[in-house]
Amino acid sequence: MQIRLIAGLQWNLQESAEGWLCNAGGEKIHLRQGDMDGACGPYCLAMAMLARNQLSRAQARGFEPVDGRSRYGRLMRALERHEPLVRVGTTGDDLLDLLAQVNDREHFVCKGPGVEILAHTREHLARDLPVLLGFHGRRETGIRHWGLVIGCSEDALLMLDPAHPLQPGCAWNALISTQPGGSRYGYRYVNPKGTWAVMLKEMLALL
Repeated sequence: MQIRLIAGLQWNLQESAEGWLCNAGGEKIHLRQGDMDGACGPYCLAMAMLARNQLSRAQARGFEPVDGRSRYGRLMRALERHEPLVRVGTTGDDLLDLLAQVNDREHFVCKGPGVEILAHTREHLARDLPVLLGFHGRRETGIRHWGLVIGCSEDALLMLDPAHPLQPGCAWNALISTQPGGSRYGYRYVNPKGTWAVMLKEMLALL
């Protein structure tokens, strides 16, 4: 099985022999959302900016000033005006609304069906562009989630999932199968806690 990650990602090996997935500037990419919020979409947007070396980790974590004129600074101001999204979650339209408020036209969106989402996701990965992937599980699972796709194999999309920790030495902490079963929820979402049947809802790529 051949696995490919987008260009610009690298390992930052530390003296402790632990390694973290970093961008070209050596900044750790994975961000972990809080257990009580629904901000996986904005977290994935920030991780995409980290992966593309458009943002420093210290700025993403609020440890350094953010230039309000920058792409990320405009996004954070827009997000502050949409604070309820952090509690109730973000749809693709919510993320597009955030991007529109920062006058950012450099993105591509697909809202299904699943085969088209997969095709466009692989197309953007081939161009070394990370992809925000939105997916839903069955009602009883409560899964309405976003992950950042950073690579793929023949039968899976490899994701950084803000809902789970990223273990040292690992490049991803979740995946989604690309060979759907026969049901509406034919794709498999795998994370450190288990496996769930999901449907692919939408994808968004920052160009």
